[in-house]
Amino acid sequence: MKKISKYISFILPLFLALACVEEYALDALPPTEADANFTFQPTEENDNIVRFTADGDFFMMNWDLGNGQTAEGKVATGTYPLAGTYTVTLTIFSAGGSVSTSREVVIAETDPLLLDRPIYNMLTGGASAVEGKTWKVDASRSAHFGVGPNPVGAAGNFPEWYQAAPFEKEGSGMYTDRYTFFLDGFGFRMETNGFVYLNANQGGSFPGAFDPGVGDLSAPYTAPDNLRWSLVETEGALPELTISNGGFIGYFAGGRTYQIVRLEENELFLRFVDQSNTELAWYVRLIPEDFDPGAEPEPEPEPEPQNPDVSFTLDDLVGNGRKVWTLKPAAGAFGVGPNPGSDEWFPTGVDVSGERACLFNDLYIFNSNGEYEYDAQGDVYGEPYLGISNACQPESSLAGTAGAAWASGTHAFSFTPGTPTELPKITVTGTGAFIVLPKAYNGGEYEAGPPRENESVTYDVIGYDETTEELTITIRVASTSIYWTFVLIPVND
Repeated sequence: MKKISKYISFILPLFLALACVEEYALDALPPTEADANFTFQPTEENDNIVRFTADGDFFMMNWDLGNGQTAEGKVATGTYPLAGTYTVTLTIFSAGGSVSTSREVVIAETDPLLLDRPIYNMLTGGASAVEGKTWKVDASRSAHFGVGPNPVGAAGNFPEWYQAAPFEKEGSGMYTDRYTFFLDGFGFRMETNGFVYLNANQGGSFPGAFDPGVGDLSAPYTAPDNLRWSLVETEGALPELTISNGGFIGYFAGGRTYQIVRLEENELFLRFVDQSNTELAWYVRLIPEDFDPGAEPEPEPEPEPQNPDVSFTLDDLVGNGRKVWTLKPAAGAFGVGPNPGSDEWFPTGVDVSGERACLFNDLYIFNSNGEYEYDAQGDVYGEPYLGISNACQPESSLAGTAGAAWASGTHAFSFTPGTPTELPKITVTGTGAFIVLPKAYNGGEYEAGPPRENESVTYDVIGYDETTEELTITIRVASTSIYWTFVLIPVND
C-alpha cells in the first residue's frame, strides 16, 4: 500500500485502513486558522534576524515576512535591519483549500550592521547619503533598453531580441524620469517630470496615454509619496528588487519586481518580465544622475593588428574561381559579445548548430567575377524582424513579408587586403545582402524589415587558418562594443 501523503490534513481512519489513497479526497475539510499557527524567535546570531516555524506540515506553505521577503516551507528566516512592527503571514494549502494566519513581529532596535551591506550601499549611497542616491536611464549607451526571451535564453541576461540605440526613446519620458533610493526606511522616490513610458498593453491603466512617436505609449503620471523598496536575495538566483504599489523604474510592463543583473557604483542593470506576455523579459540600464560617462577615463584603444596573424587573400576567399562557405557546426562559430571573437553574451560557449540547423546549412558563395550568392538551402531561422516567428521554418515563409529581400539571392562583393595596420575586409552589397545574420549591419541591427536598398555591409577578417581553412569574420553593430562573430569553413559545391 502506498504511503499516505502528509499533505492530507483530514481523512477518516477507517478509509485509511480500507483503501490506498493517491489523490486528495473530494470531501476533505478546509484547514482552519489554527492549522496555520506558527511560532518565532530571534536567532542566536542577531536579534534582528528571526526564525519562523509553522506548527503543522502541509504540502504548500508560503510566507510573507512583512519586510519584502517571501519564503516557502515549514521554516523561514527573515532579516529586519530597522526597528518597527512587521506583519508576518503564513498561508497553508491542503486538499480542502487554504488559510492564512498573521502575527506581528516587533523589532526593538535598528541594527546598523545589517544595513551596511554592499548591495544596499551601491543602490542607496549608504548611511551617509542622507539625500539617497538618484538614478536615471543611461540614454547615451546602446542597449540601455531592450527585450529578450523569458525564461532566459542561451544568451543569458541580455536583451538579445532588441537593443535600443542611444537616445532612441527621446520624448517618451523615459530619459527625464528619476529614481531615488534611500537607506533610511527603505524609501523610494519616483520623479516623473510630467509623464512616463509604458508598454502599449498597459495603456488602459493610465488615463491620457498617448503615442510619443517612438513606439509604445507615454502617459501623464505623478507617482505617490511614501513609496518603499525591498530587496530579496536567494541563493543561486539574481537579487530581486521590488518597488511598492504605484512606483516603477524606466518602463512599465505591468510589474514592479526587477531582477538585478548587475549593480555597481555607476551601473544598475535590471531585468523584468512583461506581465501581458510572460514570454518576454525587458531590460533597462541606469546610471547615477550625476554620473557623466564621458568624464570617465577613455578606454584603452584596441591594439592595432600587426598583420601577421591574419594572412588572408582574395584567392583564399574565391578559390579557383568559386568557393562555397558555411558556418562551422561547433561552439564559438556563431555568437555576440563585447569583443571581436567573443560569444560572451550569446550563446556563451554553447554549440547551437543542432537547434539552429537551418542556419548552419546556409551557403555563402564567392565568385572571382565579384558575384556573391546566398543560398538558404530551403529553410531559414525565423525572427520577428524578418516578419516570421522564431524557429526554423521553410524559406517560402518569407514570401510576402517585410523580410523577403533577405531570402536566397545574388549580390556583389569586394575584398580589401590587409595591411600592417588594417585587417582584411569582405564587403557584400545589394538589397538584403549579408553573411550569416541578416539583421546585423555596420553600426546597428534591423528591428524590422525591409532592409535598405543596395546596402553594403563590411566584415573584418580576424582569423584564418591556412591548414583547416577556417575563416573567422566579425562585424561591429553598435557605437559601443557589441560584435557578432562567425566562423566559416569551405564545403564541396
